[in-house]
Amino acid sequence: MQAVSSREIHSYNLKQLEALADDCREEIVAAVRKNGGHLSSNLGVVELTLALHFVFDFPKDKLLFDVGHQCYAHKLVTGRAERFSTIRQKGGLSGFPDPEESDYDAFIAGHSGASVATGIGFCHARDLLGGSEKVICLIGDASLSNGLALEALFSSESKPKNFIVILNDNGMSIGKNTSALYSAVSKMTAKRRYRRFNSFLEKTFRETNALGRSLRKVKRNIKRLLNKNAFFERCGFKYIGPLDGHNLSELVRVFEDIKHLDKPAFVHVVTQKGHGMELAEQQPSLYHGIGADLKVSENTFSERVSAMLCRAAEKDERVTAVCAAMRDGVGLNEFSEKYPARCFDAGICESYAVTMAAGMAKGGLKPVVCIYSTFLQRAYDQIVHDVCIQNLPVVFLVDRAGLSGADGKTHQGMFDTAYLRSIPNLKVFAPKDDDEAEAMFAYALSLDCPVALRYPNGKIGKVGISGADFEKNRWEVLEEGEDVYVLASGARSIARALSAREKAKIPFGIVNARTVVPLDEDMLERLKDKKLVTFEESYAAGGFGGAVAEFFAQRGERVSLRLVGAPLKFIAHAKAEEQAQMLGVAENDLLKIVETLQRERGNGD
Repeated sequence: MQAVSSREIHSYNLKQLEALADDCREEIVAAVRKNGGHLSSNLGVVELTLALHFVFDFPKDKLLFDVGHQCYAHKLVTGRAERFSTIRQKGGLSGFPDPEESDYDAFIAGHSGASVATGIGFCHARDLLGGSEKVICLIGDASLSNGLALEALFSSESKPKNFIVILNDNGMSIGKNTSALYSAVSKMTAKRRYRRFNSFLEKTFRETNALGRSLRKVKRNIKRLLNKNAFFERCGFKYIGPLDGHNLSELVRVFEDIKHLDKPAFVHVVTQKGHGMELAEQQPSLYHGIGADLKVSENTFSERVSAMLCRAAEKDERVTAVCAAMRDGVGLNEFSEKYPARCFDAGICESYAVTMAAGMAKGGLKPVVCIYSTFLQRAYDQIVHDVCIQNLPVVFLVDRAGLSGADGKTHQGMFDTAYLRSIPNLKVFAPKDDDEAEAMFAYALSLDCPVALRYPNGKIGKVGISGADFEKNRWEVLEEGEDVYVLASGARSIARALSAREKAKIPFGIVNARTVVPLDEDMLERLKDKKLVTFEESYAAGGFGGAVAEFFAQRGERVSLRLVGAPLKFIAHAKAEEQAQMLGVAENDLLKIVETLQRERGNGD
C-alpha cells in the first residue's frame, strides 16, 4: 500500500475511497498475521475511519479513540503506511494511539471509557482559548457502558458545540434498531434543509403563540415515539442514526451534514466486527486479539484458570467467577459453559465487577474476580473500600501481571505489586508455575480474607520443584547457595533466575518468594547474613524488593541487599523478553549482579 495522508483523501472520489478501504484491510491482515494484534475490531471500522478522514480536517480537528485498539486504519492514512509492518514491534509503531508517535493521535488511549470526558475537556480548552476545531470521539458500544463514559454523558445537559460522539455499535452491547422509518427520520434531522425548515417553524410560531406551543408539543411526542434513543438527547446531544458503518456514501453524506450542526451530535453507526474477512466475521471474539500467524497465543496460567475454577465449583456451589468483558482472555470459557449461572460478566466496568464481588462475598458466596493487572488498577478504590476494609473473602486472579509485551505503555501490569501490598487485610501470592497457582488458589478459597494471585501471560514452563508449605506463609528454597541468595518473586523471575544459575561459575541460592504479602520473616532472618538479591518483574519502587528492605530497616538490621526491579518509567511496546532487557530485569542482568557480589569479599555495607 502506498503512503497516503489524511489531506490527500479529501480529493478522493467514492470509488477511490472504496479501493483504499480494500487496501487498508489487506495491510491490516498482513500486519496482524506477521505481528499479532487486534484484528476483528480494526476490520470493522475501516469505512468509518476513512469517512471521518474524508470529511474532517485532522489533525486540526481532534479525533479521540476510546480504548484505541481500533486505530489501525487511522494510522495507515496518516503517513504511517510505510512503517505499518512494524506495528507492535520493538522500535515500531504502537498498536494504540500515541501523541508521541504522531500529531494525528490527539490523545493517548488504551483503557475504556475515557474518550467522552477527554473530548469535553478538549472542547472547554478550545472555547476558552478561542479555537474553532471540531472534537470527535469514537467509542464502542461495550465501552459506552463504562462508568467514566456514562459520567461524562450524564455530566450536564448542556454539552459544548462542535462536539461529536460516534458510537461504533458492533452488536456487543446495544441492540440494533431495525425500523426503517426510525432510521430515515433520524438521518433526516441531520440535513440542512430539515434544520432550515425547523428553524422557520420556530420563528413563525413563538412560545407565546398557543398554536406554536401545540405544534411543538406534537413534534416532541412524535419524536419520542420514533426515537428510541431519546436517552442521548436527554444528555444534550442531537441523536443521528443508526447508520450503516460499511456504506461509505451514506457515512460521508451524513458526516458532511453534521459538520454544520450548531449543537453536539451523537452519531450511531452500526458495524460488523471482522468485516471483509470471513473467519473474523464468524468468530469475532477469537480474532479480537490474535497472535502471529493468526493463531491463538499460548497462555499457560489463563488456560489453567477455567479448569481449576471448574474443579473448585464442583466441590463448592458457592464458588462464582466475575470478569470485566474479558471472558476469553482470562480463561473463563469452560467455566461459563459449565456453570453459566455462576459466571458474571460485568462488561468493561472494573469498579462494578469488584464491588459486585464484594456484595457476593458479604452475601455468602466465594467470588473469584478474573482480571488483567492493567485493568484492576481502575478499581483500586473498590478493592480498598468495598473489599478490604470489611476483610471480605474475594479472590483476585490477576492475569498479565508484569511485562505484558506488545500492547505497550497502557497495558503493562507493573503497578499491582506496589498498590496491592499497601492494602491492609489483603494477601498477595505470586506462584512459580500453574501447578503452584492451582494449589494457592485452593488455599485462597479456604481463607476468610481477600487474596490476590498475580501471574504473567505467555507460555510458562513448570519449575518441577514443588513444596506445599505456602499455606503457612513459607517461601521455598529451590536451590541452595554459598554466600549469595536470589529472592525471586513471580514465575518469569524464577525461570530467569534458574536459567542464570546454570550459566554461573559459582552456584548461587534461589528462593521462590511466592508470598509477597505476608513475607516469610523466618526465611529472611535465616538468610540475613547472606548477600541477598531481590528479583522481580515489577517496578522496584514500592515492589517486592522494597517490602524486603522495609522488613530489615524496621528492625534496624544492616544487611547486604540489592533490589533488582524495573526503573520507574512507562514501558514501550516490544516482546516481554525484549522489555526485560530494556529494563535491566533479564536473566543476564541478574547474572552480572550476582557475579559482582560473588567477587566481593564479606557482606559489605
